[in-house]
Amino acid sequence: MKKILKLTYILCCTSLFLLTACHDDPDPVKKSRTVLAYIAADNSLSDYATLDIDEMLEGYAAVEADSSNLLVYVDDDSTPRLIQITKDASGAVVEKTIYNYKEQNSLDASVMSEVFERVFDNFPADSYGLVLWSHGDGWIPANPAAPSTRWFGQDAGTYMNISALKTVLETAPHFDFILFDACFMQSVEVVYELRNCADYFISSPTEIPGPGAYYVDVVPAMFQQKDVALAVANGYFNQYSNLFDKDLPEGYVLPSTWKIDDPWLVGVSVSIIKSDKLEALAAATKNVLSQYITSGGITIPTSGILCYDPYRDNYYYDMNGLMKSLSLDAAAYASWKAAFDASVIWAETTDQNYCTYSSGIGKMTSMAGFSGLSIYIPRGTFTSSLNKFYRTYEWYTDGGWSDTGW
Repeated sequence: MKKILKLTYILCCTSLFLLTACHDDPDPVKKSRTVLAYIAADNSLSDYATLDIDEMLEGYAAVEADSSNLLVYVDDDSTPRLIQITKDASGAVVEKTIYNYKEQNSLDASVMSEVFERVFDNFPADSYGLVLWSHGDGWIPANPAAPSTRWFGQDAGTYMNISALKTVLETAPHFDFILFDACFMQSVEVVYELRNCADYFISSPTEIPGPGAYYVDVVPAMFQQKDVALAVANGYFNQYSNLFDKDLPEGYVLPSTWKIDDPWLVGVSVSIIKSDKLEALAAATKNVLSQYITSGGITIPTSGILCYDPYRDNYYYDMNGLMKSLSLDAAAYASWKAAFDASVIWAETTDQNYCTYSSGIGKMTSMAGFSGLSIYIPRGTFTSSLNKFYRTYEWYTDGGWSDTGW
């Protein structure tokens, strides 16, 4: 009788396992690299999530499955799910459902932590990569009147604090790279806050087009063992560079998920930040700011500095442009620029990017003065809620703003 009960229990547990489609391998095979794409698309980008997963499936054909794990958590118009993109015995690319979730807020730290734990416990590797895919607004709060939600991502009407994201990332494995496929995330305040979580950050200091990365090219790049960040950044940038001004190279085939007549498809800005050089950049910036901005509360001129968000509240200015505007002597600027170049190791832009926030349907905006990393230039009053909020960032102190009176 006990044997029969035991067998019944085992069968019930097995059935439950199959129903939930949960992958809990007691002895998972360790591979060379595991990459998780975390797609928070329960918002206006939902249709693009479907297209990007299709691109990932196509791109994985060029990946060696025996040494690579690609997992995708997607929360779109359907219920959230965790899938694995892999290959079957014949070598064909397949999509496997690993786990189905009930409806949840994918930007809640506990939810993201659970997904990370499930993926990285069950798909161990020698190295790791992460794609954070959604809307984004860099360091600023979602509601400047109540600055408690500096944010990455959007799940319906909720957003994720950068501080909450940092907490989750600190419990995950250290990443070879983090790709933010989201707008405005390449700000010095964000990457400095997250600097200990990844070797490289790949993102844009300005808006990105709706389709985001072209994963047919980016997925194979994510599994390169050498110069992976450079490969991913080039994979991101090259499709847009090819499309810019519609001057297509001979034999170029337009991605099936893109439309040539969409104006926002013809420009993008991408850069790579080397995180272990950011503390030296902070020290160099602090040295400059403390010498050249000595009267707190005065307006810092921004004319001539590229603004990456020119039609809203101007919270993102080009960092190198700020330093040039301070009229540093040649030696001081050269010293600072060396630290900057060691941190921003690669930066490319098309001549113009499309800005959705201008009046009407948006328009193309010049990227003259682009260097690949944005910075906030304090303004308004010292006691404004936004400036109080800004002081919660480590960059505020380490980068020297605290010494300027701002």
